[in-house]
Amino acid sequence: MTSIVATNITSPLGLSTEENYAAVRRGESGLKTMDGCLGVPGRFCLGIFSQEQKRSLHLEGFSWFESLVLHSVRDALSRCDVDPASPRTLLIVGTSTGGVEELGETPDKDGLFLAPPLAVKKVAQALGFVSEPLAVSNACISGATAQMLADRLIASGAYDSALVCGADALSAFVLAGFFSFKALSAAPCRPFDIERLGLNIGECAATMVLTRDDGSECWRLCDGCLNNDAYHVSAPIPSGDGVCRAIQKVLTPEVRESLACVTAHGTATMFNDQMESKGIGNAGLCDIPVTAYKAHFGHTFGASGVVEAIITMCSLDEGLVLPTLGFQEIGVSGKIQVCDTLLSTSKRAFIKTQSGFGSCNGALLYAKSVFSAQGSSHAPSSAQFAPVPAQYDLVKSLRITPDGLWLDGEAVPAQERGAALLSELFKARLADGSRFFKMDLFSRLAYLGAGLLAKDALEDCPAEDIALLFFTQNGSLLADRKHLSTFSAPDAFYPSPAVFINTLPNIVLGEIALSQQIKGETTLVMIPERDDSRIEAIAKATTDATRPAAMIYGWVDCTEETAFRAELKLIKIKK
Repeated sequence: MTSIVATNITSPLGLSTEENYAAVRRGESGLKTMDGCLGVPGRFCLGIFSQEQKRSLHLEGFSWFESLVLHSVRDALSRCDVDPASPRTLLIVGTSTGGVEELGETPDKDGLFLAPPLAVKKVAQALGFVSEPLAVSNACISGATAQMLADRLIASGAYDSALVCGADALSAFVLAGFFSFKALSAAPCRPFDIERLGLNIGECAATMVLTRDDGSECWRLCDGCLNNDAYHVSAPIPSGDGVCRAIQKVLTPEVRESLACVTAHGTATMFNDQMESKGIGNAGLCDIPVTAYKAHFGHTFGASGVVEAIITMCSLDEGLVLPTLGFQEIGVSGKIQVCDTLLSTSKRAFIKTQSGFGSCNGALLYAKSVFSAQGSSHAPSSAQFAPVPAQYDLVKSLRITPDGLWLDGEAVPAQERGAALLSELFKARLADGSRFFKMDLFSRLAYLGAGLLAKDALEDCPAEDIALLFFTQNGSLLADRKHLSTFSAPDAFYPSPAVFINTLPNIVLGEIALSQQIKGETTLVMIPERDDSRIEAIAKATTDATRPAAMIYGWVDCTEETAFRAELKLIKIKK
Protein backbone atom coordinates (compact mmCIF):
# COMPACT_ATOMS: atom_id res chain seq x y z
CA MET A 1 0.00 0.00 0.00
CA THR A 2 1.40 3.38 -1.01
CA SER A 3 0.17 6.95 -0.65
CA ILE A 4 -0.44 9.11 -3.72
CA VAL A 5 0.85 12.56 -2.71
CA ALA A 6 0.82 14.43 -6.04
CA THR A 7 -0.36 14.01 -9.62
CA ASN A 8 -0.21 15.58 -13.05
CA ILE A 9 -2.09 15.05 -16.31
CA THR A 10 -0.69 16.53 -19.52
CA SER A 11 -3.14 16.02 -22.36
CA PRO A 12 -4.88 17.96 -25.14
CA LEU A 13 -7.50 18.90 -22.51
CA GLY A 14 -4.96 20.68 -20.31
CA LEU A 15 -1.49 20.69 -18.80
CA SER A 16 -2.38 19.97 -15.18
CA THR A 17 -4.62 17.60 -13.26
CA GLU A 18 -6.94 20.48 -12.36
CA GLU A 19 -7.37 21.62 -15.98
CA ASN A 20 -8.01 18.10 -17.20
CA TYR A 21 -10.50 17.22 -14.49
CA ALA A 22 -12.41 20.47 -15.00
CA ALA A 23 -12.68 19.73 -18.73
CA VAL A 24 -13.86 16.16 -18.15
CA ARG A 25 -16.32 17.36 -15.48
CA ARG A 26 -17.79 19.74 -18.08
CA GLY A 27 -18.19 16.87 -20.53
CA GLU A 28 -15.50 18.12 -22.92
CA SER A 29 -13.49 15.90 -25.24
CA GLY A 30 -9.97 16.33 -26.56
CA LEU A 31 -10.79 14.27 -29.67
CA LYS A 32 -10.50 15.86 -33.12
CA THR A 33 -11.48 14.50 -36.54
CA MET A 34 -8.67 14.67 -39.08
CA ASP A 35 -7.98 13.49 -42.63
CA GLY A 36 -4.63 11.97 -43.55
CA CYS A 37 -3.05 12.54 -40.16
CA LEU A 38 0.76 12.15 -40.08
CA GLY A 39 0.71 10.84 -43.64
CA VAL A 40 -1.56 7.89 -42.86
CA PRO A 41 -4.47 7.83 -45.35
CA GLY A 42 -8.02 7.95 -44.08
CA ARG A 43 -10.22 9.84 -41.66
CA PHE A 44 -9.40 9.52 -37.97
CA CYS A 45 -10.73 10.82 -34.69
CA LEU A 46 -7.75 11.40 -32.39
CA GLY A 47 -6.83 12.79 -29.00
CA ILE A 48 -4.04 14.97 -30.38
CA PHE A 49 -2.30 18.09 -29.05
CA SER A 50 -2.77 21.27 -31.04
CA GLN A 51 0.22 22.77 -32.82
CA GLU A 52 0.21 25.62 -30.30
CA GLN A 53 0.31 23.15 -27.41
CA LYS A 54 3.13 21.20 -29.05
CA ARG A 55 5.18 24.35 -29.55
CA SER A 56 4.85 25.22 -25.86
CA LEU A 57 5.68 21.70 -24.64
CA HIS A 58 8.27 20.40 -27.10
CA LEU A 59 11.75 20.98 -25.67
CA GLU A 60 14.83 21.43 -27.82
CA GLY A 61 17.07 18.37 -27.77
CA PHE A 62 14.27 16.08 -26.59
CA SER A 63 11.84 13.96 -28.56
CA TRP A 64 8.13 14.70 -28.33
CA PHE A 65 7.65 11.67 -26.06
CA GLU A 66 10.49 12.78 -23.78
CA SER A 67 9.08 16.32 -23.67
CA LEU A 68 5.68 15.05 -22.53
CA VAL A 69 7.23 12.95 -19.77
CA LEU A 70 9.43 15.86 -18.67
CA HIS A 71 6.52 18.25 -18.33
CA SER A 72 4.30 15.81 -16.47
CA VAL A 73 6.93 14.60 -14.01
CA ARG A 74 8.27 18.11 -13.38
CA ASP A 75 4.80 19.43 -12.58
CA ALA A 76 4.08 16.51 -10.23
CA LEU A 77 7.40 17.08 -8.45
CA SER A 78 6.52 20.75 -7.94
CA ARG A 79 3.44 19.71 -5.96
CA CYS A 80 5.20 17.65 -3.29
CA ASP A 81 8.41 17.54 -1.25
CA VAL A 82 9.79 14.35 -2.82
CA ASP A 83 13.45 14.87 -3.75
CA PRO A 84 14.56 13.43 -7.12
CA ALA A 85 18.20 13.84 -6.01
CA SER A 86 17.71 11.24 -3.29
CA PRO A 87 18.84 7.70 -4.17
CA ARG A 88 15.67 6.57 -2.40
CA THR A 89 13.49 8.15 -5.13
CA LEU A 90 12.74 6.23 -8.33
CA LEU A 91 11.31 7.20 -11.73
CA ILE A 92 9.29 4.54 -13.58
CA VAL A 93 7.69 5.24 -16.96
CA GLY A 94 4.98 2.94 -18.30
CA THR A 95 4.82 3.16 -22.09
CA SER A 96 3.62 1.08 -24.98
CA THR A 97 5.88 2.47 -27.70
CA GLY A 98 8.03 5.15 -26.04
CA GLY A 99 9.67 7.60 -28.44
CA VAL A 100 9.07 5.47 -31.51
CA GLU A 101 7.96 8.55 -33.47
CA GLU A 102 11.67 9.38 -33.86
CA LEU A 103 12.60 5.91 -35.15
CA GLY A 104 14.23 5.53 -38.56
CA GLU A 105 14.42 2.44 -40.76
CA THR A 106 18.13 2.25 -39.99
CA PRO A 107 20.12 3.44 -36.95
CA ASP A 108 21.71 6.31 -38.91
CA LYS A 109 18.22 7.73 -39.62
CA ASP A 110 16.93 7.59 -36.06
CA GLY A 111 17.24 11.29 -35.24
CA LEU A 112 16.38 11.72 -31.55
CA PHE A 113 15.25 8.13 -31.17
CA LEU A 114 16.37 6.29 -28.05
CA ALA A 115 15.09 2.92 -26.89
CA PRO A 116 12.49 3.53 -24.12
CA PRO A 117 14.79 2.87 -21.13
CA LEU A 118 17.47 5.16 -22.57
CA ALA A 119 14.89 7.88 -23.29
CA VAL A 120 13.63 7.58 -19.71
CA LYS A 121 17.20 7.78 -18.41
CA LYS A 122 17.71 10.97 -20.43
CA VAL A 123 14.58 12.47 -18.84
CA ALA A 124 15.59 11.32 -15.36
CA GLN A 125 18.99 12.99 -15.68
CA ALA A 126 17.40 16.22 -16.91
CA LEU A 127 15.15 16.25 -13.83
CA GLY A 128 17.96 15.53 -11.40
CA PHE A 129 17.17 11.91 -10.50
CA VAL A 130 20.24 10.04 -9.27
CA SER A 131 18.78 6.53 -9.10
CA GLU A 132 18.65 4.52 -12.33
CA PRO A 133 15.10 4.72 -13.80
CA LEU A 134 12.92 1.93 -15.14
CA ALA A 135 10.56 1.63 -18.08
CA VAL A 136 7.68 -0.83 -18.27
CA SER A 137 6.38 -1.91 -21.69
CA ASN A 138 3.32 -4.07 -21.09
CA ALA A 139 1.11 -2.81 -23.93
CA CYS A 140 -2.07 -1.07 -22.73
CA ILE A 141 -1.55 -2.03 -19.08
CA SER A 142 1.93 -0.46 -18.93
CA GLY A 143 0.80 2.35 -16.62
CA ALA A 144 -0.94 -0.07 -14.25
CA THR A 145 2.06 -2.41 -14.27
CA ALA A 146 4.40 0.50 -13.49
CA GLN A 147 2.29 1.42 -10.47
CA MET A 148 2.35 -2.13 -9.16
CA LEU A 149 6.12 -2.32 -9.64
CA ALA A 150 6.61 0.97 -7.78
CA ASP A 151 4.39 -0.22 -4.93
CA ARG A 152 6.40 -3.44 -4.59
CA LEU A 153 9.79 -1.75 -4.67
CA ILE A 154 8.69 0.68 -1.97
CA ALA A 155 7.27 -2.21 0.08
CA SER A 156 10.55 -4.08 -0.32
CA GLY A 157 12.44 -1.19 1.28
CA ALA A 158 14.46 -0.40 -1.84
CA TYR A 159 12.89 3.08 -2.21
CA ASP A 160 10.85 5.53 -0.17
CA SER A 161 9.16 7.24 -3.14
CA ALA A 162 8.50 6.61 -6.82
CA LEU A 163 7.25 8.85 -9.59
CA VAL A 164 5.17 6.75 -11.97
CA CYS A 165 4.54 8.35 -15.35
CA GLY A 166 2.34 6.68 -17.94
CA ALA A 167 3.03 8.18 -21.36
CA ASP A 168 2.61 7.58 -25.08
CA ALA A 169 2.83 9.96 -28.02
CA LEU A 170 0.75 9.83 -31.18
CA SER A 171 2.79 8.72 -34.19
CA ALA A 172 2.36 7.45 -37.72
CA PHE A 173 3.95 4.24 -36.44
CA VAL A 174 1.05 3.50 -34.07
CA LEU A 175 -1.65 5.01 -36.29
CA ALA A 176 -0.63 2.87 -39.27
CA GLY A 177 -0.50 -0.21 -37.06
CA PHE A 178 -4.01 0.16 -35.69
CA PHE A 179 -5.21 1.17 -39.16
CA SER A 180 -4.01 -2.26 -40.32
CA PHE A 181 -6.06 -3.89 -37.54
CA LYS A 182 -9.18 -2.02 -38.73
CA ALA A 183 -9.81 -1.13 -35.08
CA LEU A 184 -10.16 2.65 -35.42
CA SER A 185 -13.32 4.74 -35.41
CA ALA A 186 -13.60 7.90 -37.52
CA ALA A 187 -16.10 9.24 -34.98
CA PRO A 188 -15.71 9.82 -31.24
CA CYS A 189 -15.64 6.46 -29.45
CA ARG A 190 -18.61 5.21 -27.43
CA PRO A 191 -17.50 2.75 -24.75
CA PHE A 192 -19.94 -0.13 -24.12
CA ASP A 193 -22.53 1.42 -26.45
CA ILE A 194 -24.47 -0.63 -29.00
CA GLU A 195 -23.32 1.77 -31.75
CA ARG A 196 -19.60 1.69 -30.88
CA LEU A 197 -17.36 1.45 -33.94
CA GLY A 198 -13.85 1.23 -32.51
CA LEU A 199 -11.20 3.11 -30.63
CA ASN A 200 -9.66 6.57 -30.97
CA ILE A 201 -5.92 6.89 -30.41
CA GLY A 202 -4.81 9.59 -27.98
CA GLU A 203 -1.56 10.99 -26.60
CA CYS A 204 -0.93 11.93 -23.01
CA ALA A 205 1.48 11.83 -20.09
CA ALA A 206 0.16 11.38 -16.55
CA THR A 207 2.14 11.07 -13.32
CA MET A 208 1.49 9.86 -9.79
CA VAL A 209 3.93 10.38 -6.93
CA LEU A 210 3.83 7.32 -4.68
CA THR A 211 5.37 7.30 -1.20
CA ARG A 212 5.55 4.95 1.75
CA ASP A 213 2.16 5.13 3.47
CA ASP A 214 2.22 7.23 6.64
CA GLY A 215 -1.49 7.06 7.48
CA SER A 216 -2.26 10.60 6.31
CA GLU A 217 -5.52 11.54 4.59
CA CYS A 218 -4.81 10.91 0.92
CA TRP A 219 -5.54 8.51 -1.90
CA ARG A 220 -3.75 5.19 -1.77
CA LEU A 221 -2.91 2.40 -4.14
CA CYS A 222 -4.20 -0.29 -1.80
CA ASP A 223 -3.86 -3.45 -3.83
CA GLY A 224 -3.61 -4.78 -7.35
CA CYS A 225 -3.40 -7.89 -9.46
CA LEU A 226 -1.88 -8.52 -12.89
CA ASN A 227 -2.44 -11.70 -14.88
CA ASN A 228 -2.63 -13.31 -18.30
CA ASP A 229 -5.63 -15.10 -19.82
CA ALA A 230 -3.44 -17.24 -22.14
CA TYR A 231 -6.01 -16.96 -24.93
CA HIS A 232 -4.64 -14.97 -27.89
CA VAL A 233 -1.94 -12.32 -28.33
CA SER A 234 -4.31 -9.72 -29.81
CA ALA A 235 -7.90 -10.93 -29.31
CA PRO A 236 -9.55 -10.71 -25.86
CA ILE A 237 -10.91 -13.89 -24.30
CA PRO A 238 -14.73 -13.85 -24.71
CA SER A 239 -15.39 -15.02 -21.14
CA GLY A 240 -13.48 -12.11 -19.58
CA ASP A 241 -11.67 -14.66 -17.43
CA GLY A 242 -8.48 -12.64 -16.89
CA VAL A 243 -10.27 -9.43 -15.89
CA CYS A 244 -12.60 -11.40 -13.63
CA ARG A 245 -9.74 -13.16 -11.84
CA ALA A 246 -7.82 -9.88 -11.44
CA ILE A 247 -10.84 -8.17 -9.84
CA GLN A 248 -11.52 -11.13 -7.55
CA LYS A 249 -7.95 -11.00 -6.24
CA VAL A 250 -8.49 -7.50 -4.82
CA LEU A 251 -12.16 -7.89 -3.89
CA THR A 252 -12.97 -8.66 -0.27
CA PRO A 253 -16.40 -8.06 1.35
CA GLU A 254 -15.00 -4.93 3.00
CA VAL A 255 -13.70 -3.63 -0.32
CA ARG A 256 -16.96 -4.37 -2.13
CA GLU A 257 -19.00 -2.40 0.39
CA SER A 258 -16.70 0.58 -0.07
CA LEU A 259 -16.69 0.73 -3.89
CA ALA A 260 -18.07 3.85 -5.55
CA CYS A 261 -17.42 2.60 -9.09
CA VAL A 262 -15.34 0.59 -11.49
CA THR A 263 -13.26 2.69 -13.89
CA ALA A 264 -13.14 0.45 -16.93
CA HIS A 265 -10.59 0.16 -19.73
CA GLY A 266 -13.52 0.78 -22.13
CA THR A 267 -11.71 0.99 -25.48
CA ALA A 268 -15.03 0.98 -27.44
CA THR A 269 -13.84 -1.85 -29.66
CA MET A 270 -16.41 -4.54 -30.29
CA PHE A 271 -14.61 -7.40 -28.58
CA ASN A 272 -12.74 -5.66 -25.74
CA ASP A 273 -15.87 -4.01 -24.32
CA GLN A 274 -17.78 -7.29 -24.55
CA MET A 275 -14.98 -9.17 -22.78
CA GLU A 276 -14.56 -6.53 -20.09
CA SER A 277 -18.28 -6.40 -19.37
CA LYS A 278 -18.29 -10.17 -18.83
CA GLY A 279 -15.26 -9.95 -16.57
CA ILE A 280 -16.73 -7.19 -14.40
CA GLY A 281 -20.14 -8.83 -14.23
CA ASN A 282 -18.79 -12.31 -13.49
CA ALA A 283 -16.66 -10.87 -10.67
CA GLY A 284 -19.91 -9.98 -8.90
CA LEU A 285 -19.96 -6.23 -9.59
CA CYS A 286 -23.22 -6.13 -11.56
CA ASP A 287 -24.67 -3.37 -9.37
CA ILE A 288 -21.56 -1.14 -9.18
CA PRO A 289 -21.51 1.89 -11.54
CA VAL A 290 -19.04 1.50 -14.40
CA THR A 291 -17.48 4.55 -16.00
CA ALA A 292 -14.92 5.01 -18.80
CA TYR A 293 -13.01 8.05 -20.05
CA LYS A 294 -11.66 7.25 -23.50
CA ALA A 295 -14.22 9.48 -25.21
CA HIS A 296 -12.43 12.36 -23.45
CA PHE A 297 -8.80 11.39 -24.04
CA GLY A 298 -8.78 8.64 -26.65
CA HIS A 299 -6.88 5.46 -25.93
CA THR A 300 -3.63 6.75 -24.46
CA PHE A 301 -2.09 3.27 -24.09
CA GLY A 302 0.66 3.42 -21.44
CA ALA A 303 -0.89 6.56 -19.94
CA SER A 304 -4.43 5.19 -19.70
CA GLY A 305 -4.00 3.32 -16.41
CA VAL A 306 -2.66 6.48 -14.76
CA VAL A 307 -4.75 9.29 -16.24
CA GLU A 308 -8.06 7.45 -15.85
CA ALA A 309 -7.32 6.60 -12.21
CA ILE A 310 -6.42 10.21 -11.44
CA ILE A 311 -9.67 11.52 -12.97
CA THR A 312 -11.68 9.09 -10.83
CA MET A 313 -9.87 10.23 -7.67
CA CYS A 314 -10.75 13.83 -8.52
CA SER A 315 -14.42 12.99 -9.14
CA LEU A 316 -14.79 10.97 -5.93
CA ASP A 317 -13.17 13.83 -3.99
CA GLU A 318 -16.22 15.81 -5.12
CA GLY A 319 -18.54 12.93 -4.22
CA LEU A 320 -19.32 12.24 -7.87
CA VAL A 321 -19.20 9.34 -10.32
CA LEU A 322 -18.91 10.84 -13.80
CA PRO A 323 -20.95 9.58 -16.76
CA THR A 324 -19.39 7.68 -19.67
CA LEU A 325 -19.26 10.20 -22.49
CA GLY A 326 -20.87 8.89 -25.68
CA PHE A 327 -22.77 6.06 -24.01
CA GLN A 328 -26.50 5.86 -24.76
CA GLU A 329 -27.61 2.21 -24.97
CA ILE A 330 -25.97 -0.91 -23.63
CA GLY A 331 -24.26 -2.93 -26.36
CA VAL A 332 -22.59 -5.70 -24.35
CA SER A 333 -23.98 -8.86 -22.78
CA GLY A 334 -22.10 -8.61 -19.47
CA LYS A 335 -24.40 -7.58 -16.64
CA ILE A 336 -22.92 -4.18 -15.82
CA GLN A 337 -24.32 -0.77 -14.92
CA VAL A 338 -22.68 1.71 -17.28
CA CYS A 339 -22.92 5.17 -15.74
CA ASP A 340 -24.75 7.51 -18.17
CA THR A 341 -25.56 10.34 -15.80
CA LEU A 342 -23.84 12.22 -13.00
CA LEU A 343 -24.15 10.26 -9.74
CA SER A 344 -23.56 11.33 -6.15
CA THR A 345 -21.67 9.06 -3.79
CA SER A 346 -20.18 9.14 -0.31
CA LYS A 347 -17.83 6.24 -1.05
CA ARG A 348 -14.14 6.76 -1.63
CA ALA A 349 -12.82 3.60 -3.27
CA PHE A 350 -12.76 2.26 -6.82
CA ILE A 351 -11.25 -0.46 -8.99
CA LYS A 352 -9.46 0.37 -12.24
CA THR A 353 -9.46 -2.42 -14.83
CA GLN A 354 -7.00 -2.75 -17.72
CA SER A 355 -6.40 -5.20 -20.57
CA GLY A 356 -3.90 -5.26 -23.40
CA PHE A 357 -2.26 -7.09 -26.27
CA GLY A 358 -0.28 -10.09 -25.08
CA SER A 359 -3.37 -11.31 -23.16
CA CYS A 360 -2.41 -9.23 -20.10
CA ASN A 361 -4.93 -7.86 -17.60
CA GLY A 362 -4.90 -5.80 -14.46
CA ALA A 363 -7.16 -4.60 -11.65
CA LEU A 364 -5.95 -1.91 -9.23
CA LEU A 365 -7.73 -0.89 -6.04
CA TYR A 366 -7.55 2.75 -4.88
CA ALA A 367 -9.11 4.16 -1.72
CA LYS A 368 -8.90 6.89 0.87
CA SER A 369 -9.27 4.25 3.61
CA VAL A 370 -6.93 1.51 4.76
CA PHE A 371 -8.40 -1.93 4.24
CA SER A 372 -7.41 -4.67 6.65
CA ALA A 373 -5.02 -7.31 5.32
CA GLN A 374 -7.12 -10.05 6.89
CA GLY A 375 -9.33 -11.82 4.43
CA SER A 376 -7.27 -10.62 1.48
CA SER A 377 -7.10 -13.28 -1.22
CA HIS A 378 -3.33 -12.88 -1.66
CA ALA A 379 -0.32 -11.44 0.10
CA PRO A 380 -0.68 -7.63 0.45
CA SER A 381 1.96 -5.51 -1.21
CA SER A 382 1.75 -2.72 1.33
CA ALA A 383 4.75 -1.28 3.12
CA GLN A 384 2.52 -1.16 6.19
CA PHE A 385 2.03 -4.93 5.88
CA ALA A 386 5.49 -5.70 4.48
CA PRO A 387 5.61 -9.11 2.79
CA VAL A 388 7.67 -11.88 4.32
CA PRO A 389 10.59 -12.72 2.00
CA ALA A 390 9.81 -15.67 -0.25
CA GLN A 391 12.12 -18.70 -0.27
CA TYR A 392 12.71 -20.40 -3.60
CA ASP A 393 14.64 -23.13 -5.38
CA LEU A 394 16.50 -22.61 -8.65
CA VAL A 395 15.14 -25.33 -10.95
CA LYS A 396 16.84 -24.56 -14.27
CA SER A 397 18.92 -21.87 -15.94
CA LEU A 398 20.08 -21.20 -19.49
CA ARG A 399 22.12 -18.86 -21.64
CA ILE A 400 21.67 -18.35 -25.37
CA THR A 401 24.08 -16.31 -27.52
CA PRO A 402 24.83 -16.39 -31.26
CA ASP A 403 27.52 -18.96 -30.40
CA GLY A 404 25.38 -21.54 -28.62
CA LEU A 405 23.04 -22.70 -25.86
CA TRP A 406 24.04 -23.60 -22.31
CA LEU A 407 21.53 -25.38 -20.03
CA ASP A 408 22.46 -25.36 -16.35
CA GLY A 409 25.98 -24.43 -17.41
CA GLU A 410 26.36 -27.33 -19.87
CA ALA A 411 26.88 -26.58 -23.55
CA VAL A 412 24.24 -28.10 -25.85
CA PRO A 413 25.56 -29.41 -29.19
CA ALA A 414 24.41 -27.38 -32.22
CA GLN A 415 25.68 -26.89 -35.76
CA GLU A 416 24.30 -23.46 -36.63
CA ARG A 417 25.31 -20.03 -35.37
CA GLY A 418 23.57 -16.68 -35.29
CA ALA A 419 19.81 -16.49 -35.91
CA ALA A 420 19.88 -19.91 -37.61
CA LEU A 421 20.91 -21.39 -34.25
CA LEU A 422 17.52 -20.48 -32.79
CA SER A 423 15.71 -22.30 -35.60
CA GLU A 424 17.89 -25.38 -35.18
CA LEU A 425 17.29 -25.50 -31.43
CA PHE A 426 13.56 -24.97 -31.82
CA LYS A 427 13.20 -27.78 -34.35
CA ALA A 428 15.28 -30.16 -32.26
CA ARG A 429 13.95 -29.42 -28.80
CA LEU A 430 10.49 -27.78 -28.95
CA ALA A 431 8.73 -27.96 -32.35
CA ASP A 432 5.43 -27.19 -30.60
CA GLY A 433 3.35 -26.00 -33.56
CA SER A 434 3.50 -22.35 -32.48
CA ARG A 435 4.01 -19.24 -34.65
CA PHE A 436 7.73 -19.42 -33.93
CA PHE A 437 8.90 -18.88 -37.50
CA LYS A 438 6.61 -15.88 -37.92
CA MET A 439 7.95 -14.17 -34.81
CA ASP A 440 10.58 -11.43 -34.80
CA LEU A 441 14.06 -12.29 -33.53
CA PHE A 442 13.45 -10.89 -30.04
CA SER A 443 10.32 -13.02 -29.66
CA ARG A 444 11.99 -16.16 -31.05
CA LEU A 445 14.85 -15.75 -28.60
CA ALA A 446 12.60 -15.24 -25.56
CA TYR A 447 10.11 -17.90 -26.65
CA LEU A 448 12.82 -20.51 -27.16
CA GLY A 449 14.47 -19.75 -23.82
CA ALA A 450 11.23 -19.88 -21.84
CA GLY A 451 10.07 -23.01 -23.67
CA LEU A 452 13.28 -24.88 -22.88
CA LEU A 453 13.02 -23.94 -19.20
CA ALA A 454 9.31 -24.77 -18.93
CA LYS A 455 9.57 -28.13 -20.70
CA ASP A 456 8.64 -30.95 -18.28
CA ALA A 457 9.04 -28.57 -15.33
CA LEU A 458 5.69 -26.87 -14.69
CA GLU A 459 3.24 -29.79 -14.51
CA ASP A 460 2.93 -29.48 -10.72
CA CYS A 461 2.19 -25.73 -10.81
CA PRO A 462 -1.34 -24.27 -11.21
CA ALA A 463 -1.64 -22.17 -14.39
CA GLU A 464 -2.77 -19.12 -12.39
CA ASP A 465 0.31 -19.46 -10.19
CA ILE A 466 3.09 -19.19 -12.80
CA ALA A 467 4.68 -15.83 -13.63
CA LEU A 468 6.92 -14.40 -16.36
CA LEU A 469 9.21 -11.43 -15.69
CA PHE A 470 11.53 -10.44 -18.55
CA PHE A 471 14.06 -7.61 -18.76
CA THR A 472 15.42 -5.96 -21.91
CA GLN A 473 17.01 -2.81 -23.26
CA ASN A 474 16.00 -2.79 -26.93
CA GLY A 475 13.05 -5.19 -26.98
CA SER A 476 11.34 -5.28 -30.36
CA LEU A 477 13.62 -2.77 -32.10
CA LEU A 478 14.18 -4.97 -35.18
CA ALA A 479 10.43 -5.54 -35.61
CA ASP A 480 9.84 -1.80 -35.14
CA ARG A 481 12.06 -1.00 -38.10
CA LYS A 482 10.40 -3.70 -40.20
CA HIS A 483 6.96 -2.24 -39.47
CA LEU A 484 8.18 1.26 -40.30
CA SER A 485 9.38 0.08 -43.72
CA THR A 486 5.85 -1.12 -44.62
CA PHE A 487 4.36 2.37 -44.76
CA SER A 488 7.19 4.92 -44.91
CA ALA A 489 7.02 5.34 -48.70
CA PRO A 490 3.91 7.40 -49.68
CA ASP A 491 3.25 5.25 -52.74
CA ALA A 492 3.76 1.96 -50.87
CA PHE A 493 1.47 1.99 -47.84
CA TYR A 494 1.21 -1.66 -46.76
CA PRO A 495 1.21 -1.93 -42.94
CA SER A 496 0.55 -5.49 -41.80
CA PRO A 497 -1.08 -6.44 -38.49
CA ALA A 498 1.17 -9.52 -38.41
CA VAL A 499 4.24 -7.25 -38.40
CA PHE A 500 2.76 -4.55 -36.15
CA ILE A 501 1.80 -6.96 -33.37
CA ASN A 502 5.46 -7.89 -32.91
CA THR A 503 6.42 -4.25 -32.37
CA LEU A 504 5.08 -4.60 -28.82
CA PRO A 505 7.91 -6.25 -26.87
CA ASN A 506 5.55 -7.87 -24.36
CA ILE A 507 3.82 -9.83 -27.14
CA VAL A 508 6.27 -12.69 -26.66
CA LEU A 509 5.04 -13.03 -23.06
CA GLY A 510 1.56 -13.67 -24.49
CA GLU A 511 3.01 -16.21 -26.92
CA ILE A 512 4.75 -18.02 -24.06
CA ALA A 513 1.67 -17.85 -21.83
CA LEU A 514 -0.47 -19.27 -24.63
CA SER A 515 1.89 -22.15 -25.41
CA GLN A 516 2.45 -23.08 -21.75
CA GLN A 517 -1.03 -22.04 -20.53
CA ILE A 518 0.50 -19.65 -18.02
CA LYS A 519 -2.19 -17.50 -16.40
CA GLY A 520 -0.21 -15.66 -13.77
CA GLU A 521 1.50 -12.29 -14.02
CA THR A 522 3.44 -11.52 -17.22
CA THR A 523 5.58 -8.37 -17.18
CA LEU A 524 8.27 -6.82 -19.38
CA VAL A 525 10.64 -4.32 -17.72
CA MET A 526 13.06 -2.22 -19.77
CA ILE A 527 16.33 -1.08 -18.18
CA PRO A 528 19.10 1.13 -19.64
CA GLU A 529 21.62 -1.71 -19.52
CA ARG A 530 21.86 -5.25 -18.24
CA ASP A 531 22.29 -5.19 -14.46
CA ASP A 532 22.03 -8.62 -12.82
CA SER A 533 21.78 -7.24 -9.28
CA ARG A 534 18.87 -5.03 -10.29
CA ILE A 535 17.14 -7.88 -12.11
CA GLU A 536 17.42 -10.02 -8.99
CA ALA A 537 16.12 -7.21 -6.73
CA ILE A 538 13.03 -6.63 -8.89
CA ALA A 539 12.40 -10.38 -9.18
CA LYS A 540 12.65 -10.69 -5.40
CA ALA A 541 10.24 -7.79 -4.79
CA THR A 542 7.80 -9.45 -7.22
CA THR A 543 8.00 -12.92 -5.65
CA ASP A 544 7.75 -11.49 -2.13
CA ALA A 545 4.57 -9.59 -3.07
CA THR A 546 2.80 -12.19 -5.22
CA ARG A 547 4.29 -15.56 -4.22
CA PRO A 548 3.80 -17.44 -7.48
CA ALA A 549 4.39 -21.19 -7.48
CA ALA A 550 6.97 -20.71 -10.24
CA MET A 551 8.52 -17.86 -12.19
CA ILE A 552 10.66 -17.65 -15.33
CA TYR A 553 12.69 -14.46 -15.31
CA GLY A 554 15.82 -12.84 -16.66
CA TRP A 555 17.45 -10.89 -19.49
CA VAL A 556 16.55 -11.07 -23.20
CA ASP A 557 17.89 -8.58 -25.74
CA CYS A 558 18.93 -8.26 -29.38
CA THR A 559 20.15 -5.47 -31.63
CA GLU A 560 20.66 -7.36 -34.91
CA GLU A 561 20.44 -10.87 -36.35
CA THR A 562 23.92 -11.72 -35.10
CA ALA A 563 23.83 -9.87 -31.76
CA PHE A 564 21.52 -11.31 -29.11
CA ARG A 565 21.59 -12.76 -25.62
CA ALA A 566 19.17 -14.52 -23.26
CA GLU A 567 19.98 -15.39 -19.65
CA LEU A 568 16.92 -16.88 -17.96
CA LYS A 569 16.08 -18.81 -14.78
CA LEU A 570 13.17 -20.95 -13.66
CA ILE A 571 12.54 -20.80 -9.91
CA LYS A 572 9.89 -22.42 -7.72
CA ILE A 573 8.72 -20.74 -4.55
CA LYS A 574 8.68 -22.68 -1.30
CA LYS A 575 5.21 -22.38 0.17
